[in-house]
This record gives sequence, structure tokens and C-alpha cells, in this order.
Amino acid sequence: MLESVTPLIKSRTFPPILLMFGEEDFLLEEAYTTLVAAAVEQNGMEQFNVDNFDGGDITPEALVEVASAFPMMAERRVVAVRHFEKMNVGRGKDAEKKSPLAAYFRNPSPSTVLILVAEADDLNGLKSALSNPKQQEKAKKKLAAVKFPYNLLLQHGEWIEFAKLRESALPSWAANRFKALGREIAPDACELLVAQAGESLRDLHNEIQKIITFAPNKDRLTREDIAEVIGVSKNYNIFELQRAIGERQLSKALEITQRMLVVSRQELMIITMLTRYFMILWKLTEITQQTQSPFEMGKAVGVDQYFITEYLAALRKYSRTAIERAFYALCDADIAIKSSSSEDNDVVIQKMLMRIMAA
Repeated sequence: MLESVTPLIKSRTFPPILLMFGEEDFLLEEAYTTLVAAAVEQNGMEQFNVDNFDGGDITPEALVEVASAFPMMAERRVVAVRHFEKMNVGRGKDAEKKSPLAAYFRNPSPSTVLILVAEADDLNGLKSALSNPKQQEKAKKKLAAVKFPYNLLLQHGEWIEFAKLRESALPSWAANRFKALGREIAPDACELLVAQAGESLRDLHNEIQKIITFAPNKDRLTREDIAEVIGVSKNYNIFELQRAIGERQLSKALEITQRMLVVSRQELMIITMLTRYFMILWKLTEITQQTQSPFEMGKAVGVDQYFITEYLAALRKYSRTAIERAFYALCDADIAIKSSSSEDNDVVIQKMLMRIMAA
């Protein structure tokens, strides 16, 4: 198992067989494109030493023939197959015995880099299971259940799983993207971006590219910079809503919410972000008993220390009981929105806010 394609590219050492799969299709496609480009030797003979196929358009026999061919005036050739799961590899108990792929996977050509991209649902979660000491039994059962040709690929080749990123990991992923592009983004600006873009990495990537293109040429991007580029109101957004709730200003919170929902349907985003907001307050009820350092508090709850003062001010207005009540209100609103028509959602959000800020 490999963690990523980065070490391969840096070392210029590529395995004879590499299987790539996983639920995070954007990262998978990006890694595939990067790896193929890096593996092909740039010596003027590129067109003779790289072959790209779709699994549904090539037979196992043809694939083995191409992969077994020697490179032309180069150390290696690259054979890449998208949608490997579409290849007709045969079925039944004798499929492995009859398929020419079996012999090749056991003894691949050392001068070929065979890259296979597949939708292999049965393999999803394998990386997590193998990496967790408590899930070793689960990992063994998962591996034992893998059928041909993936059983041989896992045994004789290298593989990378692109697992779905958790929602909590998205801000960090986005911040690292900006860093790689030579920019820094403030934590609250990053949260605003993720809140607006949603959970799709492809959408988030596109927003990042747009911001890099159109944002002011600044070393550190602020929330105002992000709001201006992605078209979010500076006065009616999720962070202003959080501030109003923290100050227990019900009328202002209702106004902000109404303006947000008029522009676009953001009910679930509001619930998600407010749930995180109250989770931070809940954690702070314990952390404030251990330290008074804004830096330490911010580090513990994942918030820039600059905003800790604002959270502490809200904490003075919300007891642990009030925070628990907020969680119930958010949960009920989430269920109501997911099970009713959108025309009722405005009322659901309004009732939720009134429950949260009830005396």
C-alpha cells in the first residue's frame, strides 16, 4: 500500500503495476494525470512509449501484449487504463486460470509501468482497516473476500486508495492547496470557502482556482477577500449569523438567515456550521478550566486564537444546558429539512433559532 504518488514522482521510481481506486474521485483523477505525465520519459520518443486505454475498449490479451512490449529508446513505457472494472476479465472459479492477466500480474514486465484506475467498491475502506490495529481482523476478512483480478493486484502490485475526506478535514485540505499555490488563507476565510463550496473537492478546487485568479494579490487572504470573489454578502453570511447568535440577538439572526436563504438555499450548510459552532463552545466549557491562553484554546478547538475572545463572550451567554438545547434544536431542524419540502425550510430554520436563543 502506498500513501500517495508524491514519493514515486520525487524518487522517479515507478512500480511495474499500480492499482488506484477509492471514493474521492477528484483526488484519484488528479493523481492519475500527474503520475502518467511524470512517468513518461521526456526524450522525444514520448508518443511511442505511452498508451492510454479505457477498460471497456481493450481485452486482457491485448493489454498483456501492449504491457509486455519493450520501450522504444527509453528505460520504460507507460500503459494506463481508466475504468479497469469495465474490462471483461471473465467470471467464475476458472476466470483466474484462463485469463492472461493472471500470469502477467504475477510476473510483470520490469520495463513497463502499468497504471490501472478502477471503481472497486469492494476495496473501499481497505486502507483504513489495514492502518487501524483494532481493525486487523476486519482487514483480513476483507482481503480474503477480494476476487480476481484484484486479489492478484493487491498481492503482486502496489496500490493506493483515495478514501473520502471527512468534512472536518476539508478546511485543512483547502489551506494546504493555497499554501502550495504560494498563498496563505485565514482560518475563518477558509471555513467560509468550505461552507459555500460544500463537500465536493472538485467544487472546492474550482473555487480555489477562481480565488487565485481574481483575488487581490495578497500573501494572506482574508474572509472579505473570499466573500468578494465567491459572491457572498459581507454582512449576511454564516459568520455574521454565528456572531448574532453568540450575542443572543434573535432579530438580527433571523434577518441574516432570511437574506441568506433568499440568495440561495443554504439550510443544511447553516445547520452544519452552527453545529460546529456549538461544538466549539461545548469544548471550551472544559478547556477554559485548564488554560486561559487564547493560543492553547484555539489550538485545542481548531480555531484561530484571534477569534477565541468572540467565542468566550458567547460562552458567557450560553450555559452547558443552553448548548445542549441548541444541539437538540439543530438535530430536529436537520431531520425536518431532510424529510419535508423546501417551502417549509424557512419556518424550520426560524423555529430552530428561536429554540436556540430561548431564555
